[in-house]
Amino acid sequence: KLIGHIVPVRFVVFTLVGGLGVVVHLTVLSTLYRGFDQDFIASQVAATLVAMTCNFLLNNFLTYRDQRLRGWGMLRGWISFALACSIGALANVGVAAYLFTQNAYWVLSALSGVLVGAVWNYAVTAVYTWKKN
Repeated sequence: KLIGHIVPVRFVVFTLVGGLGVVVHLTVLSTLYRGFDQDFIASQVAATLVAMTCNFLLNNFLTYRDQRLRGWGMLRGWISFALACSIGALANVGVAAYLFTQNAYWVLSALSGVLVGAVWNYAVTAVYTWKKN
């Protein structure tokens, strides 16, 4: 009960989903960058898009289960989620790219980028993607 008064329960679930998104992000990034020897920034962009989509699906199913989007609403919701998270994604890639070019370890660069957009993404998607009608 204390969590709901200090930190919204939805934010806690959103953050847990985001944690799974970090695992997805790092898996895709590692596979592309280390496994297939692709460019770091291109790999970071691809990993961001894959993780963003996974996070949308999990948030739609778990975090906002009482406001779950279905059918065409789900497609519109994913587009809204992607647009709302695009600023966080741009900041993510920008921070990661900057740190990487400054010779920071690639995992630290990637995680720093991921953290930059987390609170922004929660606040914006709560208002625009899963707004109550």
